[in-house]
Amino acid sequence: MNIIKYGGSRVSPSAGVHDDVFIDSLIELVNGYRDQEFMVIIGGGALARHKQAQEPKADNDRKDWLGIEATWENAKYVIDRFVDSGVEGVYNQVIKNPHEKVGGHRIYVAGGYEPGNSTDYVTMLLARNYGASRVIKVSDFDVVKDISPLELAKYDKKDWSEVLGRTPDLNNATWRKMRELVGEEWKPGLNTPLDPLACGVGLESSQIELYICRENQIRNVLDGNLDRYVGTIIKD
Repeated sequence: MNIIKYGGSRVSPSAGVHDDVFIDSLIELVNGYRDQEFMVIIGGGALARHKQAQEPKADNDRKDWLGIEATWENAKYVIDRFVDSGVEGVYNQVIKNPHEKVGGHRIYVAGGYEPGNSTDYVTMLLARNYGASRVIKVSDFDVVKDISPLELAKYDKKDWSEVLGRTPDLNNATWRKMRELVGEEWKPGLNTPLDPLACGVGLESSQIELYICRENQIRNVLDGNLDRYVGTIIKD
């Protein structure tokens, strides 16, 4: 099974608006590999931020639930688009619990799970539960840089571009190396290449290979064209 994780803003770039062009491209991608299974994880994105802004006095637990509900709404919209497009083998319910396993279908769409973690963590739990060896996390940058976000935070934001520009690319990394970069503790809104809790699952599941890359690199991963791949590969 191929597991692909997208940020929620790819589906809903603003609250109440869906990017059908993107979803159609996702349908085209999945249809191009009819002999393979897919699990797509959708984040909360702009819809989550909108929901949270409507309850400014909400505590962290409630904010997490609002974000989770947004992932479910985004995921259900994607499922409905798949079904309406006549795609066969689509499971018509949102996967909400990464510890439960559903079978008999080719395409699944998942959202968040519970407060205290991110969809990165859910993605890795799903990979472990479904026995997937390949996970793709779609990013908005080309490659992970060999610098800890905590180290980067010591600089003024206006200097981040310059600092990252002189920081080496991390094209290949072990799970242990990623743990060194992202730490062990997850906090809401944490800005790291990978959720520390998700990294912990990777450390425990050595069969999983994670590809962090831009959207235009997905086919290179699926086709095994790693000589053309631009991004970061994490594996033991």
